[in-house]
Amino acid sequence: MAVAEVIHLSADNIEILDLNGGEPIVDAGAPGEFDSLDVLDLASVVWQDQVFVYYSAVGDGPDSVGLAISSDGEHFTKYGKIMDGRAPEVIVKDGKIHMIYQMFSNEGYQLHLASSEDGIHFTPVSDKPIFQDRTGGWDSLSIVTARLMKDEDYYYMIYGASAYLADEPDFFGLARSRDLLQWESHPGNPIFGCGPKGSEDGGAIWFPAIVETEEHFVMIYEGSRGKYTWDLSSQICLSSIRKA
Repeated sequence: MAVAEVIHLSADNIEILDLNGGEPIVDAGAPGEFDSLDVLDLASVVWQDQVFVYYSAVGDGPDSVGLAISSDGEHFTKYGKIMDGRAPEVIVKDGKIHMIYQMFSNEGYQLHLASSEDGIHFTPVSDKPIFQDRTGGWDSLSIVTARLMKDEDYYYMIYGASAYLADEPDFFGLARSRDLLQWESHPGNPIFGCGPKGSEDGGAIWFPAIVETEEHFVMIYEGSRGKYTWDLSSQICLSSIRKA
């Protein structure tokens, strides 16, 4: 995983500056470790004057969430595994770090919620998934890669979903909540979908993040030209909508 500074963002362009000399901030572990194969899907939060980065770890044992910590947001020290799960997203609420993460069940992924007072030891807030809308067909199998933002009294969650593949979402949906537990789905879901086949986001889309500019809402997300079976790729993609 690497870190970069966004130096320019518009409706149709993003410019970034690689930090840490362009070197990874967190690398895969040694053979036999919990993250020996892959480190990916990072989420970050400023906590107690440090930057905590949580990430999906794939290696020996079940998929898990790892943690790395930095005092400057550029140079990180790996803490280790903190819990089972993957694709974490974190936000501070009521003096605690709350994490939405996904767990595999019934051939697809479901979203769960845990909280922590120290950023290291997390306790599930509920023993059930927190979001299982799945009324429109497009999200009937798997809900993945949630991203959170807060506006006034509501927390907004943007997420990927699919009706037929566990981890290759073809649509994004939007929901809102006051407490991170009870969610109300947007009546216009899905709000975004994959591009035409063969385009940079024509196969699957993950991790939508919304940034507000003066004239637009800009969405930055990961896209793949194809599916795992025929042309998996990974690139930063951009979409926007002009403010009313």
